[in-house]
Amino acid sequence: MQTLTDLKKKLLEVREIQSQLDNKKAVLVETKRQLDKQMKELLQKQSELEKLMARTRQKELQLQSQIELNRTEVQSDAPEVDYLPGAASKNLQNELLALLSGNGNIATRLLKHQQKLNPGRSLDWYLEKVIYDLKRDRY
Repeated sequence: MQTLTDLKKKLLEVREIQSQLDNKKAVLVETKRQLDKQMKELLQKQSELEKLMARTRQKELQLQSQIELNRTEVQSDAPEVDYLPGAASKNLQNELLALLSGNGNIATRLLKHQQKLNPGRSLDWYLEKVIYDLKRDRY
């Protein structure tokens, strides 16, 4: 038979183990509480992100339809502007203007730049060169 002191020692050991288990349980409970809090914050952020992405998609669709609308307006309403004096082809001028969304200032600047790079060519040649360069750079 075990003596009383041996049983007391065993009881103290069991109480020590129980105390350690209680401490570990408290740490685990606190860790779980913190993880639950972080999970809640992450879910809120995910929800906010999804809402932001939905608004972004909606805005992107609006902008795409606006671009398409503007593109069709520019193509159908391309002004026939004679921004170059002389015998330059109206069709080439209008094509260039359509590529530049009707901006004659940019067209003139691009044509003058080509005239500096390639002096002595015809106006149609400069128009074709600028149109070719614009199309090449876009696609």
